[in-house]
Amino acid sequence: MGYVRVDIKKASGGGAPQSKSQEVVVIDVADVAYWPNRDDKGVRMVGDIVMKPGKYATIIEATASTISLPITSEGEEDAVSFTSLPEFSHPGSSLEFDEFITWATNKNLILGFRIGACDGDQPYYRFYGTPCTPLSLMIEGVNNNESTTNLVKFQQFQKSRTVPGRYYGTVTFATVNNVAADETTIDVTAGSGRYQLQDNTVATAIADITNATDGISYTLLGSGGTNPATIISTNANFLLAGAVDWQGLAGTSITFEAIEQAGGDFIFVERSRV
Repeated sequence: MGYVRVDIKKASGGGAPQSKSQEVVVIDVADVAYWPNRDDKGVRMVGDIVMKPGKYATIIEATASTISLPITSEGEEDAVSFTSLPEFSHPGSSLEFDEFITWATNKNLILGFRIGACDGDQPYYRFYGTPCTPLSLMIEGVNNNESTTNLVKFQQFQKSRTVPGRYYGTVTFATVNNVAADETTIDVTAGSGRYQLQDNTVATAIADITNATDGISYTLLGSGGTNPATIISTNANFLLAGAVDWQGLAGTSITFEAIEQAGGDFIFVERSRV
């Protein structure tokens, strides 16, 4: 059944801004095994996005007030098409961001924005781009005495006959490795990636990381709660930036690079913390 004509009433909230998650989803078209079709009305995506084995979507954090999701239509009579030009600012300068830009440039990308989760409406992703009409990254950076910020823009060189899709399914992100509560030694046998700490039953200081590989990075995710894990700057196994202790509060993370020392011992050098 195709489109059925209905009266279009004013949306809930009228023309007020929609709430949008600060976490923007970036998908490389080359990593997609299956992209959902749309229903017969041409907007709602049916089914789940399926990624190829070992492939995941990436999250990049945006400054919420800068997220802009314009769409334009243009063309000759009976040949009108749509282009989507999302953009947002990413604050600060980090190695991870520069590496992301290097990776994403000249890639075929799809962007997802989480809409409505804070408004009481049914949340969904608005996806810009498709495997057939992908987006290309265009970056504009500012680093002066006023601010350090990056305007992350996207261009859609291939026009589309559809507006951005609405997706109500799930998105596959990189697997997080869970660390048992009260654990003082973090086993990273699973390799480079993120390790989720738990709220402990007693005050717990992380003493060491085991089964590391030289030159590989590992990220610990804070748990929050009553007894979040800590890392003390006087612990010789860790080299913390500025000799500042780390506490695993909710929403925090710390990334270390493993450096092998004489005799096979490791020191874990802090590379970033959030």
